[in-house]
Amino acid sequence: MRLLPRSLFGRLTLILIIGLLFTQLFSTGLLLKDRVNVIRENTGVQLIQRVASLVYLLEETQSAERAHIVRAFSTPQFRASLSDAPLELDKGALPANHLEMLLKQALPEGTAIQVAINPIERNRELEKSYWREHRKDSRERRYIESRPSRFRPPRSGFQASIQLSDGGWLNILRPIPAGVEEWPYRLLTYLGVLLISIILLSLLAVRWVTRPLGTLAEAAQNIGKDITYPPLSESGPREVRRAVKAFNTMQERLRRYIEDRSRVLAAVSHDLKTPITRLRLRLALLKDEELQTRFEKDLDDMEQMVHATLDYLRGTESKEKPVQINIIGLLESLQDDAGELGWEVNLSKANIAPYTGRPLALKRCLMNLIENAVRYGKAAEIRLEESQERLTIIIADRGEGVPEAELEGLFDPFYRREESRARETGGTGLGLGIARNIARAHGGDVILRKGRSTGLEAVVTLPR
Repeated sequence: MRLLPRSLFGRLTLILIIGLLFTQLFSTGLLLKDRVNVIRENTGVQLIQRVASLVYLLEETQSAERAHIVRAFSTPQFRASLSDAPLELDKGALPANHLEMLLKQALPEGTAIQVAINPIERNRELEKSYWREHRKDSRERRYIESRPSRFRPPRSGFQASIQLSDGGWLNILRPIPAGVEEWPYRLLTYLGVLLISIILLSLLAVRWVTRPLGTLAEAAQNIGKDITYPPLSESGPREVRRAVKAFNTMQERLRRYIEDRSRVLAAVSHDLKTPITRLRLRLALLKDEELQTRFEKDLDDMEQMVHATLDYLRGTESKEKPVQINIIGLLESLQDDAGELGWEVNLSKANIAPYTGRPLALKRCLMNLIENAVRYGKAAEIRLEESQERLTIIIADRGEGVPEAELEGLFDPFYRREESRARETGGTGLGLGIARNIARAHGGDVILRKGRSTGLEAVVTLPR
């Protein structure tokens, strides 16, 4: 299966071409076989009629005139000669039962006949006899010498010896026509042109059929980045129109769902912040400083959880417009911010082309990953890789690592490992999920993997 093309267009094209080639080769083989049989049958009937006519003519002619008649009948494609004995059959001669039967039916009953299909190159005696008779005429000799390819000995042919009434033998040598054994180039050219035409038309048809699928795939990628992407035009064949209509309906439902969720989140955010603010105001009235400090800490944790939860639920919502981002500049600013907090962040600089994305969202994504690396792995090591298809940002830490079975679970909301339950070190358990949502909103992803030596690596892939 790896040898098959990846695209539907490529696979359909391959199947069509293989099918057409197989069908064309098979039909061409049958056509050539039938052509050879028809030519041989027609040639055989004409040959028998000509041999029988020559025999009857010789029987009615005096012996002195027979040589002239044989010479008049003889051509490069029908070589006749007279002799006192029949031609000897070559070891490689093949029986010609069908031609022998036809010849017996055409000649008087009891006529001695000897028929075979013989390699003519080995019939030197008959060849020499024919050339001796026909090269006497200088005009015919010049004609033969000017067209040697028409008079060269063929590969095989019909050989017959018929005994005449006076005891002499008429020897016939009939080469198999060149058209039978040679390739019919004109016919093959027509078939080749027909095959190429069918293949080109098939490619156009496949492209026409598969183009809507590519349009749907591109639209799906676009609404993954921007739910307000314009709907597709509902045109084309009935099946395509139905698919496009269903796609547009799905997009509209998703858009309404996200808008409704945004309104709910705004209301929840307001309703949660208001009581927290009132609690802070009432907390200021407490006279017990120790109790006040505890309440403040609880309120800070509550407010942090509320903000983190709303950010996670808000997910990929952003009204930012994609712009050209200097990735190195963005990472350097994050490195400076981390340095002010006393975090160790090292950046391996590289020549990276600008990336088109939402700068604030990407900043938040990368800052979450850097914070995780520093919080659980003491330091963050950042390196970049780039290709024509994607930009890769790798953020590694120096921690003890996490078993591979738990890596994917770290992206689950509020998931924290047992050793990170304390709020001082454990956070809310939403940072990785928010980072992944932002990366996926850009068409990329975030994964965790084992580091080169120790710790973990958070790998951010962003398509170009």
